[in-house]
Amino acid sequence: MAKFLVTLSCGPEAPVRAVRAMFLAKVAAGKGHDVTVFLLDDAVYWANLGMAENVRIPTGDAMIDQIRELQAKGVRILVCKPCAASRMIGADDLPQGYTISTAADLIDLAAESKVISL
Repeated sequence: MAKFLVTLSCGPEAPVRAVRAMFLAKVAAGKGHDVTVFLLDDAVYWANLGMAENVRIPTGDAMIDQIRELQAKGVRILVCKPCAASRMIGADDLPQGYTISTAADLIDLAAESKVISL
């Protein structure tokens, strides 16, 4: 199986793109691939599951459903450290399966993965 890295920089201002990124990660994980999601910029707001509960896109897909399925599948969701810090999000604020990470980790993952960027 392949390794996939899904990078997401969209937050609540672009819900369709954000949900679609999580959906693609879910599909890849469901096919047995090793999947990591890396949240950058405003996408770090998706660490707030309360915010995710209120997002449903025109296809009917809900952000919280995508996140819950990723958590159930054990998909790693990495959160950019400076992006989170500048938005007052710390490691203690993160839900299950989310981890603070760095640009160096992102580059290492990208070097060994197929990358989907939204």
